[in-house]
Amino acid sequence: MSLSKFLFSENIPLLQLGSFTQPYILNVENTFLMGKANPAVSLKTVSSLILKQEKEGDLLYNTIELTHITGDTEDNTMKPFLLQSLALSEISGRLHIKRNRDGKILSVENKEDLQKDWEEWKQNRLPAVFPEEKDRNTFISGYENGLKDFDAAIKKNLQYILLLPEIYSLIFPPNQHFIFLSGPFQFSSRLVSGMEYAYQLKLVKLDEEKDILSVELHSVLNNENDLIRNHLKKLYESNPEFSTDQFEFSITIQYTFEKLTSKINKAELHLTEKMHDDLTYTIKMELEQKSE
Repeated sequence: MSLSKFLFSENIPLLQLGSFTQPYILNVENTFLMGKANPAVSLKTVSSLILKQEKEGDLLYNTIELTHITGDTEDNTMKPFLLQSLALSEISGRLHIKRNRDGKILSVENKEDLQKDWEEWKQNRLPAVFPEEKDRNTFISGYENGLKDFDAAIKKNLQYILLLPEIYSLIFPPNQHFIFLSGPFQFSSRLVSGMEYAYQLKLVKLDEEKDILSVELHSVLNNENDLIRNHLKKLYESNPEFSTDQFEFSITIQYTFEKLTSKINKAELHLTEKMHDDLTYTIKMELEQKSE
C-alpha cells in the first residue's frame, strides 16, 4: 500500500475478489428447549458442498453444489423436521447466484432448473417421502410458494448468508465515520408463529495477519419495538411469571478469509432466540474447508 493513499485516507478494500473452487463441510445443529420439564432436543446435519466463485467485471457468480448430506436426531418429535430437511436438500443440489461487488445477492440464475428439478422430484419421490396426502399437500404448497419468490427466500436462509457474506466493502483505514452494516435481513421466529425479525449484521472485530483477514459480526435488531407491541406483549401477559427482560435475539458470525480472493477459510454462526430460560431455540453452524 502506498504512503500517499494512507495519508490521504483513500479507501482500500480489505478483501480482493477472485475466482476459486473450494469444497467444504458444513455442520449445523438446531436445538429447542420448550418447557422446564422437557429435555432439550436437537437436530444435526452434516453437508458436503462445493462453493465456486467466478469474477466477471463488477459481478460475482457463485455456484453452490450440495454433494452429500446426512442427519441425526434422538428425539421422535424432531424426526419429521429432519425428514423434511433432507427431502428439501435432495430436490435440487445446485444453485447459481449473481452478486454485486459488495457481496449482495442480485438474483438466482438457474430458476428454470430449480423448477424442473422440483417437478421431477414431485412426480418421482414425493409419495415415498410423504405418504399422507395432507402432508404432501402442505409440503407442495410451502415449496411452490418458496419457488415463486426464491430471490427473497434465499436472503432469509442462514446457510446462504454464511456462505455468501456481504462484507466485501470493508475498507482500510477504518475510522470513526465508518460503521459497517450488512443486510437488511429477515429471520422467521421458530418460537412465535408469524413473528419476523428484521436485523442487520454489524462489524465488531477485525484482525489482519499476512494474507488472512478475521472478521466478527453481530446482529442489530431493527424492529424490537414492533415485535414487543405486536407479538411479545401478548405472550408475556399470558405468562406473568416471565417478562420482556428475558427476551433475546442474537446472531454472531466469525470468519477467516483469504485476502487475495475473499475465499472463506472457516466460519462459525451462532443464533439464539429466547423468550425465557425454558423457551429457547439455538442454531450453531460450523463451516470448514474440505481437502479434495
